[in-house]
Amino acid sequence: MMPASMALRGPPMSWSVLFLILAAAALHAAWNTGVKAAGTPALATARLCLGGIVIAVVALPFLPLPAAAAWPFLAGSTVVHVVYFALTAAAYARVDLSIAYPMMRGGGVMVTTLVSPLVFADSLPALGLGGVAVVVLALAALAATAGRRAFGTRGLTVIAANALVIGAYSLLDGLGARASGAPLAYTIWVFALGAFGNLGLLALTEGRGFLAPLARPRDLGLGIAGACASVGSYGLVLTAMTLAPVALVAALRETSMLFATGFAAVLLHEKVGARRVAAACVVAAGAVMIKLA
Repeated sequence: MMPASMALRGPPMSWSVLFLILAAAALHAAWNTGVKAAGTPALATARLCLGGIVIAVVALPFLPLPAAAAWPFLAGSTVVHVVYFALTAAAYARVDLSIAYPMMRGGGVMVTTLVSPLVFADSLPALGLGGVAVVVLALAALAATAGRRAFGTRGLTVIAANALVIGAYSLLDGLGARASGAPLAYTIWVFALGAFGNLGLLALTEGRGFLAPLARPRDLGLGIAGACASVGSYGLVLTAMTLAPVALVAALRETSMLFATGFAAVLLHEKVGARRVAAACVVAAGAVMIKLA
């Protein structure tokens, strides 16, 4: 992991770059809100996957093929993303967005930080360790403020499992993007292959009739919109990283947790009290500490 002194070097962050990062964070929270808002989150993830496949069909012919060295990571990440889509749908079927999203994202950042020194042979600075401690305490506080009933059947288990999965694909994609020579193409390939896998899994477990609504123009349009939000979020982050210090961009990206909490309160009418908002803010603050380390 890059020392903070090195990570913070570079041109100062302009207001336009700050807007790009906040837009990326809002888009990521938005597509998660869309999945939660759907009556059947599993069908919403299928809709998102179909939209992602459409985007891939349009975009990939104009992008270079990732280098062969990245293919093993691409294969591994594809499998992990299938699990990610399934667990995301399962989490939102059981738990409020304002609880599930910060816990999954914050837990994923924590897992990535603890494991990455073993994978990348990086040292973990004191600021990073402090951030991990803050995230752990904040996640515990968030769970406590929610109460056992808020998690429903196996809700906490699903969230914890998905945090591990988010950490796993973050590490795999970090290695894969480095080896690919074409990070954007690699990302779209991961999204498209994971989407095919998720649709296949749903067809096997739920039956082909479960996916029948995807043929409706409205559902396809919603899927493309959600996929654009997902891919657009990543694209904005990549753009911002070319214009400002990477560590600052990655840290500010974690404001998506705050957007998700706000969307949950305003759009989904979840009962988001002051303690839940405070806990989500502390999770985001811990994630920022980790990213700046």
